[in-house]
Amino acid sequence: MSATMIVKDLAAGHGDRTLFSSLDLVVAPGDVIGLVGVNGAGKTTLLRTLAGLLPVEAGAVSLSPPTANVGYLPQERERRAGETVRDFLARRTGVGPAQLAMDAAAEALAE
Repeated sequence: MSATMIVKDLAAGHGDRTLFSSLDLVVAPGDVIGLVGVNGAGKTTLLRTLAGLLPVEAGAVSLSPPTANVGYLPQERERRAGETVRDFLARRTGVGPAQLAMDAAAEALAE
């Protein structure tokens, strides 16, 4: 499903410290965006807010269509010892259990 994210007048911070304010952003299907800043600038807070993992302090984040999902893959420095890239992504994205359920359902249908 293709979706568009629309962010209007978004703001976030920690206590008295404002990380960003009056942020407007539109991410349309096919857009590629890079987010760069010094440690503590609010990059992770922004991404977690856009993914719905943190509440919006001010402003609004909307999706079109509203039933669209936003994924968030938190940073982790290294894979576990002996872990393949496929296993790493399955673990980090949560698709591993969904894949097992789908495989079991497909096998049941085949029987």
